[in-house]
Amino acid sequence: MTKRDLFNSFLGCVEFCAENGFAERFVNICTAENIPLWDMHRLSNGMTAKTTVNGYKRIRRVAHRSSMRVRILKKIGLPFIIDRHLKRKGLIAGLVVMFCLLGLLSGRVWIIEISGNETLSRTEIVDAFEKAGLLTGSKIDRLDITEIENEAALNLEKVAWTAINFKGCVAEIKLRERNEKPEIETHSGYSNIIARKDGQIEKLEVYSGSGVLTPGQTVTKGDLIISGVTENKYQVNLYTDADGYVVAKTHINVQTHTPKKITSLVPKTKKVWSFYVLGKEIFPPKKQEGICYEHRSRAVIKNKVLPFGINYRLYTVFEKKEKTISPAEARLMAINDYALESYKQTLHAQIIDHEIEIKETDDGLDIHGKYFCYEDIAEKISLEVEESKNLTEQ
Repeated sequence: MTKRDLFNSFLGCVEFCAENGFAERFVNICTAENIPLWDMHRLSNGMTAKTTVNGYKRIRRVAHRSSMRVRILKKIGLPFIIDRHLKRKGLIAGLVVMFCLLGLLSGRVWIIEISGNETLSRTEIVDAFEKAGLLTGSKIDRLDITEIENEAALNLEKVAWTAINFKGCVAEIKLRERNEKPEIETHSGYSNIIARKDGQIEKLEVYSGSGVLTPGQTVTKGDLIISGVTENKYQVNLYTDADGYVVAKTHINVQTHTPKKITSLVPKTKKVWSFYVLGKEIFPPKKQEGICYEHRSRAVIKNKVLPFGINYRLYTVFEKKEKTISPAEARLMAINDYALESYKQTLHAQIIDHEIEIKETDDGLDIHGKYFCYEDIAEKISLEVEESKNLTEQ
């Protein structure tokens, strides 16, 4: 397509057919009247050609003078397209709204992308940056990037540094998490191993220090089992950090009480909806009583979260309701409570035997159990400071 064709298509032109009469006289009069003609083709009874919109408005008088009849074959160009679609009011309104939205949304943050996070979730990071001022729908030229980066890094304790880059309407958040130092258990000084509860020693292994008791002996809570003070061949006391493994036969008492009347919490919920557009909540609900659970649902296109969506808040209020349970239900609940409590107290013990007693009272059910088991009863305590000090002086 030539430059002339592009120019004529933009301004508009008409392709017409002139029939009968005198074609040569028709062309000569058009030339004399300064009516442009191009792409002319001769027909058996006339000719076809193209002219401008204004030229076609004047061409009928020329056709009359040359005894020819003209008719339009094709209307070409932008003016005719616009004129054809001006009758479609809905389309025009849609175009106007589209251009208004483009003007309104240009230069704003539409999408937030995150990279570099390993343990932190996207929700935690987005919340921290929203508190710092980076919201979807925010004007990019009004954001203080340095201040947002610093404040967000302070809100995220696990983050070493952050950076925000913009690509059009996309805000790219890059961050690096801190490398947490592993906790190293350190113990300095001198210590003894004592019994943390009553029992009969079944097995005793001394790793450092000197054993005071032997297997088969009975101990009470607080008795010394492995001493951190040893005596060398010169009868000089040496202080060390006592360490060892002590297993004893012990017993664990478990007692539970389950009432016949129970109080249950009956939840009542209320869901409130609102809309989220460009970082702002439309029709935000008033604060209500109860526990609030908030859910955010955002529009997603090709894994890109858009700044449009729906929020809903679920408010839950609990009402107390008391009721009397049947004997069968009470017994089942009592056994369940006892089993749970037994599990907690005997979790780190090896059970040998078990005795249980169930007693019904006026207000409920009592269960008392006694577990005979093996346990590690070693407990490390530091020696007195004075003893360590005396040793240093020696």
